[in-house]
Amino acid sequence: MEIFRVRKETSILFKDEKEKQMINPTGRKIRSDNQGDGHHGAPRGKRIHDGVDFECVPGQFVLAPHDGVLKRVAYPYSGNRMWKGCVLASVEITTKMFYVDVHKNSIGSTVKAGAPIGKAQDISQKYPGMTPHIHLRVTNVDPLLLIDVA
Repeated sequence: MEIFRVRKETSILFKDEKEKQMINPTGRKIRSDNQGDGHHGAPRGKRIHDGVDFECVPGQFVLAPHDGVLKRVAYPYSGNRMWKGCVLASVEITTKMFYVDVHKNSIGSTVKAGAPIGKAQDISQKYPGMTPHIHLRVTNVDPLLLIDVA
């Protein structure tokens, strides 16, 4: 499982530091297939990819990438409630994850990083040939996580 930590002296994410951390929600590598690359900033036609796609096995448990409150269910496609996700928020960071069927009655719950929050959906059913994955997007971050203030 990859763990990333933010070092306050710089604006770079480091592995294996001791300060802040986010956990890979599936424990697997970043998706790369004939449908595209799952890295942040990868080209998507006229736009760029705004998150990271972590490969998964459909039905596997998905872990909370950080401590926070499960704020709401999120739907990546308007008008289609089959595909789900969630918003996880703390004072320091808010993330949105897609292709996760969140546990019943967990919205409003406080979770710790690494806690199971739902099960992976199989996005290859919507996009044949695409590797099943969880999409993780950071939607808000406290700048003080990245800036050293004297």
